[in-house]
Amino acid sequence: MGTFRNILPDEFSNFTITDKSYSLLIKGLPGTGKSSLALELIARSPNAFFISTRIDPEAIIEDASWLDEIFPEDRKYPFFMDATRSGKVSKNKSIQKMNFETIPEFVQQLFTLGSDLPHRIFVIDSWNAVIGNLSETQIHHWESAIVQRVQGKNDKIIFVVEGIKDSTLDWMVDGHAILSKRSIVSSHGISRRIRELSFPKMRGIEIYNETYLTTLAKGRMKTFPPFKYRFPAILLKSKTIPDSDEQHISSGSVDFDNLLGGGFQKGSYNLFEVSTIVGDGLDIILFPLITNHLNNKRALISILREGITFDTKKPYFDVFTGNKNWVKQSMNFERFVPGEESHRITLPETIEGLLNRIENIKDDFRKDNGQTILINIGLDVLENMYGIPALNEFMAILVSKARLEGDVVVGWLKENQEYRGGTTAATSHWKIDLINRALVLEGIIPATEYFAIESVLVKGYIDYTITPVL
Repeated sequence: MGTFRNILPDEFSNFTITDKSYSLLIKGLPGTGKSSLALELIARSPNAFFISTRIDPEAIIEDASWLDEIFPEDRKYPFFMDATRSGKVSKNKSIQKMNFETIPEFVQQLFTLGSDLPHRIFVIDSWNAVIGNLSETQIHHWESAIVQRVQGKNDKIIFVVEGIKDSTLDWMVDGHAILSKRSIVSSHGISRRIRELSFPKMRGIEIYNETYLTTLAKGRMKTFPPFKYRFPAILLKSKTIPDSDEQHISSGSVDFDNLLGGGFQKGSYNLFEVSTIVGDGLDIILFPLITNHLNNKRALISILREGITFDTKKPYFDVFTGNKNWVKQSMNFERFVPGEESHRITLPETIEGLLNRIENIKDDFRKDNGQTILINIGLDVLENMYGIPALNEFMAILVSKARLEGDVVVGWLKENQEYRGGTTAATSHWKIDLINRALVLEGIIPATEYFAIESVLVKGYIDYTITPVL
C-alpha cells in the first residue's frame, strides 16, 4: 500500500497504515471534505472498497481525477460500490452495483466484498443514508455489530457521517476525525474562510497537533503540518530563477512569482507584516528572494532586522550563491559594526545620514551593472533608532526614488510595531502568520485568501511552495 505522508497528518499514517483492525469515524457538515479525506486514506490499497450511498460514483470519479495517479494496478475487485439505489448500472469497471433493501442485506453484502482478501478496508459514505429512520437502539445495534465483525475478521471500517452531532458511534470507534469550516477576521478587518481537521480521539496514537489547517485545492484533501524553521541538512547552490519579463524581478519562488503576477514589480514597495509568533520564519521568503537576486548578478542594499547580524547569515549565502564574492554586490547596514568593512556598515546616527549613504551606494552599484537594486529593510531597527516621524520621512523619500529609478523595496514590519505609515504607500502588502501552527500568507494589498507556505529542503537550499487554502 502506498503512503499519503506529506498529504495528511502523521497521526493518520500512524493510525491507519497497519495490519491491525481499526474503526474510524469521519464527521462534518456538507462540503467540508469528508469524502475526499476518506478517498485519500484508502485509494492506494488494493483491498479497499468505497461504498457510496449518496453520490453516484461516476460523479466522484469525475471530481477526483487524481485517483488515477494513486490507484494500485493490482486491484482484483472494483473499488467503488454504488449503493445509491438509483437503479443505474455503470459501465465503468471500477464501479459495481450494490442492491439492498434492509440493513441486514447491506451488512451481508458488505462483508462478502473481496472475501478472499486480507485486511480489507471499507468506507461507508455516508452512514446516515444506510440507517435512515431507524431508532437509536437499532442504530446502536448495527454499528456495534459492524465494528465487532470488522475486529473479528481483522478488517478496517471508516464511517462517514454528515453532521457533527454526538452519537454512540463517537465512543465506539477507535478513531474520530472532524472536518469543519470557519471564518477568521484578520487584524485588517478582512474575513476569510479556512478548513480544519481535528482529532478528538485516535486510540493508541500520540496526537502531535489537535487541529490542522486543510485545503481542497485542485479537488484534493491536503493538510499542513506545524511549521519548523530549519535549514537543509546539506547545503547546495540554489537554482537561479530568471525574471518573467522586463517589468518584474523574481521573488526566488516560482509559486510566489505566479501569485505576484510575474514577480515583484520594478519600482515597487512590498511590505511584509510578520506576526510575533512567526519569528525568523520569514526567512523562508527572504532567503530565496535575496539569493536569487544575487545569483542574477544584481545589487542588494540591506538594513538588517533587529537582532540579526551579517555574520550569522553570510555562511548560508556563501553556499546558496556558490560564490563568496557575492558580498561585492551588497551593502549591509547593522546597529553596530566593529570597524567598517566594504560590505558592512554601522547605521548612521541620523536618518538623513542614512539616506545620503544609501544614495551614494546606489550610485556606485549602478555604475557597475546599471540593473535593478533590491533594497531590503528591517523596519523595526529603524523605528527603534530614529523614531516614527523620521522613519515616515525616510520611507516616503526612499519609496519615491525607487519608483522613479525602477528599484524594488521590500520592508519587514513586526505585527506589534507602532509604525504603520508605510502600509498605505505599499504596492503590495502581505501578512505572514501561523494558523494551527501552519505558516500562512495573506494578501492585504491586493486582498487574497490564505495561502499555506511549506518548506522544501530536499534540494539543498531554501525553497517553498504556496498552496491556496480553499
